[in-house]
Amino acid sequence: MEKNVTAIILAGGKSERMGTDKGLLDLNGKPFITHICDALKPIVGSNILIISSNKEYDAFGYTRVEDIIENKGPVGGLYSALNASKTKVNLVLSVDVPFVSTELLEWLVASHDETFMVTQTTIGDKTSPLVGVYDRSMRVVFGEHIAGKQLKLRTVIDDVKHQTITVPEEWNNQVQNINTQEEYQNLIK
Repeated sequence: MEKNVTAIILAGGKSERMGTDKGLLDLNGKPFITHICDALKPIVGSNILIISSNKEYDAFGYTRVEDIIENKGPVGGLYSALNASKTKVNLVLSVDVPFVSTELLEWLVASHDETFMVTQTTIGDKTSPLVGVYDRSMRVVFGEHIAGKQLKLRTVIDDVKHQTITVPEEWNNQVQNINTQEEYQNLIK
């Protein structure tokens, strides 16, 4: 599977609610980014793109991609990532989901129907477009939305053929986002 899938980790957010780069936060002696990459490696090998302007990510040994057009949020990050990707299938994660497992990610890739441009996940009424699979051709769609100043990721996804799949209950905690200092402090207690 390695050569057919690129992993994309969006780590370029401003982290305003957290106050620091979330991907570099420590969890059990390792940064969030390392937990995520460890889960991805059995699926994609070293074919991991970290989307960030923070040069500290270079130390992890994966390809770091800076935004082609800055300050466009996840839409801009995905546009940059999909332009750098060389595979049709792209497994996309935000940097604030350090609990993802290889099993969950394998299930996600296996559940992706290639007739859809995007596969996103959901738990209850919470949809997670940044735990998903994106077709590389979405780079054109993202480019058009950036040009039209339409930067809401959910709006972009609604405009294309997509599927939303429910995460099996035993994996629900794996897609929990850690966005605030309070959530982080509760996590490391």
